[in-house]
Amino acid sequence: MSFIEGHEPMKYENINSAMHEFGRSYLSLMNCVDGVYVLDDIFDIRKKDYDIEIDWLNDRFTPESEATGPIRRSMADWRADLERHLASRDVDIDFIHVLKLVFPARGACFMWAVDDRGREYKIYVS
Repeated sequence: MSFIEGHEPMKYENINSAMHEFGRSYLSLMNCVDGVYVLDDIFDIRKKDYDIEIDWLNDRFTPESEATGPIRRSMADWRADLERHLASRDVDIDFIHVLKLVFPARGACFMWAVDDRGREYKIYVS
């Protein structure tokens, strides 16, 4: 089990808030790599009418051919901190089977998760 020692037991009710905060932070202007705002790269891809998906647990960006260097580097950095981020909100990454940021070409961005019980969580990120 990867849960950080000293934290409360897994709190399923915190999944929505933890993933909302993570997604919102990832899409913020604080996510800058080598002077490039990752959000700008993501918007450029979206303008090409692509649906964008970041699979945080499997380190995948879709469409893969559109992932820029800054996007790939930021994903690696943010993925490295994901377990700590979730644990700080009493969410154990081992209980999360799916965790994705989904940014449809024609729709609102949201975070989507599925826990170990098969329950789905979806929260929009602005």
